[in-house]
Amino acid sequence: MATDYDAPRRRVEDELETDSLEGLKAAENQNPGIDDDGDIVEPFELPAVDLTGEELNVTVVPKQSNEFTCSICFLVQRNNLKSHTEPDGSEVCLDCA
Repeated sequence: MATDYDAPRRRVEDELETDSLEGLKAAENQNPGIDDDGDIVEPFELPAVDLTGEELNVTVVPKQSNEFTCSICFLVQRNNLKSHTEPDGSEVCLDCA
């Protein structure tokens, strides 16, 4: 018997009528691969830590002469990671090229 490999493949689930409630229940019962025990998962909450009195101390270093800012990802990269310069003068890093 000849097989038409270009024909769309049909599964048993596709042939079930899923427009009605009975069809949806039958499709749900035929799919044992879903592991749903019906439990509602509670959201995970981090322990309450009071950070109102804390301060962040960050030292900001200006862009160095051997660095550039990528015009796509806006990260400061070293010059050896520069892919190319656009005609408008914007520079693109290797990751974004």
